[in-house]
Amino acid sequence: MIKFFRKIRQRLLSENKFSEYLLYAIGEIILVVIGILIALQINNWNERRKIEQSGKEYIKEIYKDLKIEITNIDEILNSLSEQYDGTEYILNVFESKNKVVTDTVLFTKNHWEPRRLFIIDRDLNTFDKLKSSGQSSLLKNDSLSNLLDKFYKNFDTRISNFKEYPLQIRMDLRRANFAIGNLKDFKYESKNAKLSSAYIQEYLNNEIIYEHLLSILRTCRYNTTFFKELKEEALELINLMEAKYPELKNK
Repeated sequence: MIKFFRKIRQRLLSENKFSEYLLYAIGEIILVVIGILIALQINNWNERRKIEQSGKEYIKEIYKDLKIEITNIDEILNSLSEQYDGTEYILNVFESKNKVVTDTVLFTKNHWEPRRLFIIDRDLNTFDKLKSSGQSSLLKNDSLSNLLDKFYKNFDTRISNFKEYPLQIRMDLRRANFAIGNLKDFKYESKNAKLSSAYIQEYLNNEIIYEHLLSILRTCRYNTTFFKELKEEALELINLMEAKYPELKNK
């Protein structure tokens, strides 16, 4: 093709057809420009296609992350529920008329529940990485990005709040617990462990422990409400994504 155009130029120049040569030169320049524009357009199209594909892959990963978050929240809610039930059981004995313990094994099991420490946290996920790299625009969906941002900010707030007072009050209860009883009373790893009668009596007459138990019951109740709301937000996000990207349901 290049040889063909070169021959045309040489023929026009040899025949002194300068006006025709000029028109030909302009035409050749136009063809070159058109070729460049077409190449740029193709390159831009390929880049857009890559970006769109990346966005779709990120959507899939975010969808998977949300499913994992719901599982994690369910585990948190289950732990809060078990702790609430155990604490309520012990408080009922505290508030009973004669504070009589008829089942020492059951009392022992529930006695340890309010003191149980469980750490609430979450791992960095796809959306976190997109935000930190400034690439959240790859999702091509501002409303979804905003909802995801709101959800994870709420999640982080719940985690931060739990690490403050609720976790601290459980530590305070542990310290109050260890001030009474003896080493045998704290061998709770055994499935059929029983607290001593002396320990139970002192425990049930300790007003500081009673106050701590009330506080733990309240934190369980409040945090259960908060994490249930968080789970609802996650489910709404999943429903929104499934409506917008039906193919996710098959993943």
